[in-house]
Amino acid sequence: MSGEVLDFQRLFEETPGLYLVLTRRLTIAAVTRAYLDATMRRREDIVGRGIFEVFPDNPDDRGATGVANLRASLEHVLREGRAHTMAVQRYDIERPAAVGGGFETRHWSPTNSPVLDDAGAVAWIVHSVTDVTEFVRLRQRDHAQARVQQALESRAGQMEVEIYLRAQEIQRANQALQRLHAELEARVAERTRELSAANEALLHSEEQRRQSQKLEAVGHLAGGVAHDFNNLLSVILSFSEMARWSLDAGHPALRDLEQVERAGQRAADLSRQLLAFSRRQVMDLRVLDLNAVVQNMSIMLRRVVGEHIEFRTVLSPGLQSVLADPGQIEQVLMNLVVNARDAMPDGGRLTVASGLVEVDAGRAEGWAVKPGPFVAVHVTDSGTGIPPAIVERVLEPFFTTKEIGRGTGLGLSQVYGFVRQSNGQMEIASTVGQGTTVSLYLPLGEGAINADDAPEHGVVHSGYGTVLVVEDEPEVLEIAVELFHALGYSVLTATDGAAALDVLKRPDSIDVLFTDVVMPAGINGLDLAREACRLRPDLQVILASGYPIPATSPQLAGLANTAFITKPYRWSELAERLKTLRASRDAAE
Repeated sequence: MSGEVLDFQRLFEETPGLYLVLTRRLTIAAVTRAYLDATMRRREDIVGRGIFEVFPDNPDDRGATGVANLRASLEHVLREGRAHTMAVQRYDIERPAAVGGGFETRHWSPTNSPVLDDAGAVAWIVHSVTDVTEFVRLRQRDHAQARVQQALESRAGQMEVEIYLRAQEIQRANQALQRLHAELEARVAERTRELSAANEALLHSEEQRRQSQKLEAVGHLAGGVAHDFNNLLSVILSFSEMARWSLDAGHPALRDLEQVERAGQRAADLSRQLLAFSRRQVMDLRVLDLNAVVQNMSIMLRRVVGEHIEFRTVLSPGLQSVLADPGQIEQVLMNLVVNARDAMPDGGRLTVASGLVEVDAGRAEGWAVKPGPFVAVHVTDSGTGIPPAIVERVLEPFFTTKEIGRGTGLGLSQVYGFVRQSNGQMEIASTVGQGTTVSLYLPLGEGAINADDAPEHGVVHSGYGTVLVVEDEPEVLEIAVELFHALGYSVLTATDGAAALDVLKRPDSIDVLFTDVVMPAGINGLDLAREACRLRPDLQVILASGYPIPATSPQLAGLANTAFITKPYRWSELAERLKTLRASRDAAE
């Protein structure tokens, strides 16, 4: 053994650890086999090349910091001549084309150690790493499980989990639709090579129709989720409100009940956003001056975008009026401006413009609207832009490009639902690195522009008489009975329309019929109300549903002495409806 010469290079290369030897110019001088295996590289492909040339940041991860952090550590070693241990880093590794290409998410624990020459200067740097990817994944999984467990600790948390599970169903449905969509696009692409330029416009129109149909299907699913969710929220909000009213001021449970109500109200807001996307919200359509709406909001919008963004309006003079809900259109403009602001974290330009657009028959067919003039409002930013693959998905509910905790992913889908329910259309044009324009097209309004009407408010917490409550959900039925008892009414109950008619045919005195609109089988709430009014012409009716019904809806035709309440409803809201019905009856007498 004493006569044998040690092959130190061979010994280093076969060392089981993950090591690189770097020159002062940060080029790779030597590498262990274990490092090559971990990074899917060959020795001849990397030795002699710069480390950051061989291992660049993932270009698809705009927030990647691997290269910057490693460079800072190596420069520290060169400058100070001492070893430097880095925090755990995410540093994605590029896969060879032979195994599919792209980048693989990896996490490392690196240490950079100097090798000094006789003069004490850094001659080489030994870069050693430990692959901790699996440990990080396990820790992230544990954190996710802990968050889910925490959400399940309260009734409101259970509702959020239900939304999450339904959202996953929506996402799976979207993925299936996208696969079908991609297959259909491939067939269309094959045919378009054989068609003339005249047919390309027709194909574009067909594409818009498919996208609209996909969103329509998702909208129906979202509306169903919201309806079921509203039934559960009615129980939570009503019981918490009743419990709060029953406690003295300063009671220690009051704060907890207020937290439950706030959580329930946030869930109710989310449900309303789902209804907006599914186009089942109540629309107070009025003839509006869109320019006036934008001008009235300008001061508030400037405050929202901040001083680092240049905000301006370019409004077409003499623009015709539109038919839309004033409250909804203000909310829509606010959503679009906030999205534009978030796309420009380092400042930029934001423009809100209006104009008149003539929609021809071909374009109208793709939009599923009638051809003719439309009033357009364009919100344009100079921000980061949206990649083409993402533009196709931004209108889907729960899809968001923002980090966790910033937004529900319902903003643009709510805007889309409002525009389609207003018989208009929405378009998004975006270029990565240049900005985005969101355009809304609304139908013209006819007649005089409406002035704002100030609603009257007031709550009566006492009543008299007998109420027949009809509800197929046991928990919702229970809380409705409790609410009417708390308001001073005697209560009769039925779980379906047929049973309710049996009660109505009895000689018992009944002053108010309170019925759910949607019931699983047999007579629905609207038919029950019509038959009840025929049997008892003086009967007052309150219709309840998770799907709002406008007062002008044809569904309410022929129903006198009728009010509508949207689930989830509260004690105070129910008292207000009863007060309104009583006032109408007293006025008629």
